[in-house]
Order: sequence, then C-alpha cells, then structure tokens
Amino acid sequence: MSGAAGGEPRGGLRVTWLLGVLLVALLVRVGFEGTLLTDDGPLGSLGTHLLGDERAYDAFARESAAGTLDRERAFYQEPLYAWLVGRVYAVVAPEAVAEEAAAIPRAGVRWAIIVAQHLLGLVVVWGTATLGARVFGARAGLLAGLIVALSGPLVLHESMLLKASLSLVVLVAALHLWLDLLEGAGRGRAVGLGLLLGVGVLLRGNLYLLLALVVGSLLLRLPRRRPIQAGLVLTAALVAISPATIHNLRRGDLVLTTYQAGSNAAIGQPALPDPQLGIIYAPLRAGRGDARYEEQDAVALAEAAEGRALKGSEVSSWWWARVRERVQADPGVALVRVVEKLVHLFHGTEVPDVKDWAFFADGMPWLATPLSDMRWFGPWALLGVLVLPWRRRASTGRGLDPGLLVVLGGLAVVALSLALFYVMGRYRLTAVPCLAILAGAMLDLGWRGLVHGGALARVVVVLGALAPPALFAVLPLSSDVGGHHTSWANASTVERLLAELATDPAVAVHHRDRALAWADRAATLEPLFPTAARARLSACEARGPALDPLPRARDAAWRLLLLMEGIRTGADVVPTLRDPDEATVARRAVELLGRRSLQGMDDYTAALRASAARSLGSYLKPGTVPYLDDGQVLSLALGLSRLSLELEPEEGLAWVQQGLALKRMGRLDEAEAAYRRALEAGEDGVALYNNLGNVLLELGRADEAVEVLREAVARAPGDPRVARNLDRAREAAAADG
Repeated sequence: MSGAAGGEPRGGLRVTWLLGVLLVALLVRVGFEGTLLTDDGPLGSLGTHLLGDERAYDAFARESAAGTLDRERAFYQEPLYAWLVGRVYAVVAPEAVAEEAAAIPRAGVRWAIIVAQHLLGLVVVWGTATLGARVFGARAGLLAGLIVALSGPLVLHESMLLKASLSLVVLVAALHLWLDLLEGAGRGRAVGLGLLLGVGVLLRGNLYLLLALVVGSLLLRLPRRRPIQAGLVLTAALVAISPATIHNLRRGDLVLTTYQAGSNAAIGQPALPDPQLGIIYAPLRAGRGDARYEEQDAVALAEAAEGRALKGSEVSSWWWARVRERVQADPGVALVRVVEKLVHLFHGTEVPDVKDWAFFADGMPWLATPLSDMRWFGPWALLGVLVLPWRRRASTGRGLDPGLLVVLGGLAVVALSLALFYVMGRYRLTAVPCLAILAGAMLDLGWRGLVHGGALARVVVVLGALAPPALFAVLPLSSDVGGHHTSWANASTVERLLAELATDPAVAVHHRDRALAWADRAATLEPLFPTAARARLSACEARGPALDPLPRARDAAWRLLLLMEGIRTGADVVPTLRDPDEATVARRAVELLGRRSLQGMDDYTAALRASAARSLGSYLKPGTVPYLDDGQVLSLALGLSRLSLELEPEEGLAWVQQGLALKRMGRLDEAEAAYRRALEAGEDGVALYNNLGNVLLELGRADEAVEVLREAVARAPGDPRVARNLDRAREAAAADG
C-alpha cells in the first residue's frame, strides 16, 4: 500500500471536498466558453473556429463518416480520435463547408463534441485527485485535483477539436491500473490495462513509452516480478492496435500504427547549428505548418532525396537517419537542445501552439492565476522530483515504492517525448496530471512543515518553495516561448477566410481590415516569423464575392520574399523589414536572390519563396520599381516566375505569371505557350482565359480568341473588362471573315 508524502498511511478523499473541486472545474469551463462566445475580438475568432490539426481531424472525420476515406499509405498520424469524431458525424452530420479553404466554425455537432470533452476534463480532475490521494494522501490529492481544475491550457485544449482530453482520460486511467497491478491486482486488470494502453497508442504515439515502462516494471522486481501480467498487458495492447496494423499491412507497409516519428524527430534536431532551433515545432517547410501539409512534405522531401517512391516506414527511417547525422555532426548542440526541452517540461512559461494559452489568458484575467498555468506548480513539481523519492526512502527505509514509480513513470513518458521530438503546448499537456500530483504533494509537505516543524524547518520549507519559481523567473528560455505572434497570425487567418466568404461588402472589408491589422501586429512582434508575413500577404490579396485585393499587396509580397531570402541565406534583414519604404525592401530582396543558401534552407524556404515570387509576378510591370527601368522590371518579373516554377514545378499559377511577364515584354508566342502550360496544369481562372484571349487576338487569331474569351466571360459574367475584350475579338473575327 502506498503512503503519504512522508510515509504516513494514505487517507480517503472526502466526497464533499472532491465534489467541490469538480464544481470549481465545471465553473471554470463554463466561464471559459462564455468568454469565447461573447468576445468580438481575436479570442472569439480563434476560439470559435477550427485551425491546424483541428481542420485535419475534421476532414478525416468527414471522409470517414461518408465512407470515402481511402489512404494509399500507412497512417501518418494516430487515427482513433478522428475516427471517433467520424462516427459522431455519421449520426449527426456537421454543417457543410463551402470550400476547402473556408473558415470552419466550431458549431453544430462540433459544439456537442466540445461539451463532451469538457466533461472528460472533469473525469481527468477526478482521476488526478484520486491518484494523488492513493500515492501521497488525501490533502495532496485534493490539491492536485484543484491544480488540474484550474489548468488554463487544459481547458483551452478541451475547447478544441483535438484529442487532448480523451488521451488524458486514458493516461490517468492507465496510471491507476498500473498502480493496481504493482499492488497485487490480478490478470483481469492486466488485460484491461493492455487494452487501454493500446487505445492510448492510437491516440498518442508516445504511450508506446508508457507501455514499455509498464511491461518493464512487471518483469523487474518492482516490488516483485509478474511475468504473466506483463505478457497479458503486451498482448492486449497489440490486439488493441491491430486494426491500425492491419490497415497498414494492406497498404504494403509494416508499420504498427503510424510513421510520423522520424519526421517529428528531424523537426526536433534541425540541420542548423543554432541550439535554440528544434526546441519548439517548426514545419519542414516554412509556411506549411498546417497538418494537411505535414505528411505531404515529409514524404516529398524524403522521396526527392532518394529519387524513388518510398513506403511510410522508409520515409520515417530516412528522417531518423538525418537525425543521427545531425547529432553526430554536432553532439554538443544536440545535447543543449535536449536539456532545454527537459527544462520546458517544468518551466512556468507556456509554449505557443496554434491557439496559445498565454494569448487567451490575457483576455481572461479571472482565470490567469499562478495555478492556471505552470508558473508555480511546474517548479514545485520539479522540486518534488528531487525531494520526494529521497524523503520516501528516508521515511520507509525502502526504495522507490509503486505509487511514486507510477507518477514519475507517467512524467518520464512526456520527458522522453520532448527530448526525442519538440515542445508544444499539447505535448506538455500530457504531463499535467503527474506534475499536479507532485506539486500537490510538495504543497502538502510544505504545509505540514510549517505547521508542525521547528523554526529551522519552516525556513527551509519557505526557501525550498520559493527557490524553483525564483530560479525560473531569472532563467528565461532562449527559445520562442510566450510570444503572442503565433496567435495574432492565426487570428488573422481566420478573419481573412471570413472576409473571403462574406457577401456583404461592409462585412468583408471589416474582416479583411482586422486580418491585415492582426497580421501586421504579429509581424511587429516577431519580424522573422514567416507565418505572419504570409498572413499579411494573404490579407492583402484576399478575394471574395464582395472583396478585391489591396494595392498594398505588392509591398507585402516584397517583404515576404525578403524575409525568406534572409532566412535562406542567413542575412540580417530585420532592419530592412522595419523600413516603411517598399523600394528599399525590394532592392535588398533582389540583392539576396543570387546568394548561396545555408544548409537545409532551400527546402525549408521553398514554398514561401515560390508564393512571394508568384505574387510579385502579377504586380511587377513598368514603373513599379523606381530604381529599375521598364525592361529590367519585366526581366525581374520573368525571373521570379521561373524561380517559382523551379521551386514548385507543379504550381500552374506560376505559368500564368510567366505568361503575363512574356506578354508585357511582347514575346507573344512564348506567352501563349506559358498560358497553355497553365491550362495543362489545371489552372482555370478568369485571368488566365482573359490574358490568353488577348494574346491570341494580338497574334491575329481572332476566332480562337473568341472561343477562349467566352470561357473567361463564363467565369466572370459581370466583369466589364472581359466583356469588352470579347466584343473586340468578335469585331476582329467579323472583320477577318
């Protein structure tokens, strides 16, 4: 039987106190949702729309519900949560999404899922409190439950279409069952634990580590060997994950569940020697952090390097090989990264995510208490890791007892995950129950020291309690944590999507103006943040039923190109980015175009360099660059279109831009060829048909021009310019006839 923090017998939780903690948890969640639903600013935009992985889960669930999910490869991400959401969608269909890029509201059946996740959050509070009481006593358990009840990051992630709440329920339940087995429970619990861990692996792959710890603890003398139970746990876990394994085998790939580990590890150990890079998530290609692109890029980069198609297991192995090369090339940098990641596990500063807790906390001061994030209980938990095992041994005369093993083991799973991969709000969230239990035990221990100890004991307790928070207060992490620029940029994206969907001109302009202002704010906070620069360009270029692009789009495109050229070459471009003069920015960007790239930066910057180059291809015409003559401007436009095609050969819009540059240069035959290539690549916009029709008209092929311009009118029946061009072509055709 486990004891309290100092070796005293454990005590039962008072039901009334536990119900009080659950009531606090419920009120916090109701208040949080109420704030989101009534906020007309960035909190409301972010909190009530799907972003990042939420959109990927929603798309997977829709396909699953419709029976159209047909993956050619093994699973890349854990499939269970999205599959469960799909089962819900099959019963109650979500509202239709107008287009792939549309803003998806958290509404209808999704709202019911969010409510269910908040209720699962209450289960996590209950499970944490009862586990803490089992290991360290009733008071420590209640304190742990209160910490989880007030955890702002936990509440935030419960309000998103993400697996955090469900995976935490599975984790806490698994820790209870693990403790049962270590305390002598029978084979039925072993089978239940194995099935639960298998389900957990299908939610979060890092629970493989917990499975290994459980099996190892049962095979070792902790407190005595239980090989039969170990075999049952492992077998039941394999049975639980077998549907995913069978799915993967049918795709010709021997992958137990998913193959994303290698690319995630590579994100955590990038090629550049800066030890600050690789601590938090950064996409394999800048500007493509959305989960919809992550698998595409991981596969594309590996296959391009190998020159052949690869299975999922081969893709993961290729990325693991890159990790080994980087660690061997600079083990010191790799070690510093790992240490900083482990410090993040306990540090009081929350790590930014798609929706950042620190950003939401600013708008919810009633919830932004020292216990709502890890400013205090993270350092106390670290103190618990250092003190509690020693104290337990001193009090009982035994080594690590089962209860403490379970809590520290659960924490070790997250620590190993961060060390192998990277830090993100959702990844650290898995550690909250164990951190809360350790912090609760230290608070209980400190209270008893203050009440029952002597003067010296009280001084030691006070210093011990204050030392870790004080240490972290003066130990700022060098990585990008606590910055609001991520959330401002993502809020800008939501507003831009709403602007493009709006049919009322005033509403569209309102959303577009907010998108641009919030993107500017993100770029001001962090000038070297590619997502902010891309969001600004997207806001300027927003098109919709009641919206046209802004003239400022050209300046935004130059700034995005300069930023990506600076990242690619390692040049310091921040002073120029802060310069308000577009010509200064353009000159510096052009200067960097011919410079050599830093190692690994070509692939990383390719997507956004291509995007900026395509945009500039549309805007560069005689007179748009003050320090270049007309011929040089058109040559630059043509060069940028070719750069875009070099970086992304399958992108048809670059052929449109190349055709436009060639048309302006008077090279009509080449312009026609470029426009034809755009059609072959699948481009189908009104500008393409209009420009091709004009080229054909100038080439004296009026009959062909009429046919092409009819296609343009069909796509924009109310556009007077296109109608005039069609009239001109008809007149020319009639004259020829």
